[in-house]
Amino acid sequence: MSDRFVIRSYRRVFEVDRRIYRVDRWALPVPGGVPLRAVAYFAATLLLAVLLPLAFISAPLRYVVLPLAVAVLGTQAAPDGRAAHRFAWDWLCFRIRAHRRSAGRVVALEGEPVRWDGELAVRWDADAPELQRARIVGPARVTFNVPTTLGEPDSAVVLCARTELEVQP
Repeated sequence: MSDRFVIRSYRRVFEVDRRIYRVDRWALPVPGGVPLRAVAYFAATLLLAVLLPLAFISAPLRYVVLPLAVAVLGTQAAPDGRAAHRFAWDWLCFRIRAHRRSAGRVVALEGEPVRWDGELAVRWDADAPELQRARIVGPARVTFNVPTTLGEPDSAVVLCARTELEVQP
């Protein structure tokens, strides 16, 4: 045991990759076996080729070459480090959904009409260096964290910090 064997990563050891090496007694002539994911890609593409009217493609290309190409490319390619079917699903979801969102709502593009059916609640940052002008319609309870002046400068009311104010309609 004089030779040392360096293992650079255990990723391949713990990566589960189900493969088919033989069918009944016959070994498959593919070194390393056929990934089960490739069989699924082949079957899904074959099903789509049967269901979709692809009359412009000849039968051998449609039923053998196209599913085989999808199966091989699907197992070999790893866009963004993900499996091909996961990448395809995420790409499709990205293309279907609305791209511009704010607070969970779709934001209209320039010149696009906007349907408005609600009120927008605005709350200034509690840690801002200064208070913002606001109108409060009660009933409400307002607490100020800093000393605050309410009203016009000539008839102003000064409130200390942590003072609660009851607002009535």
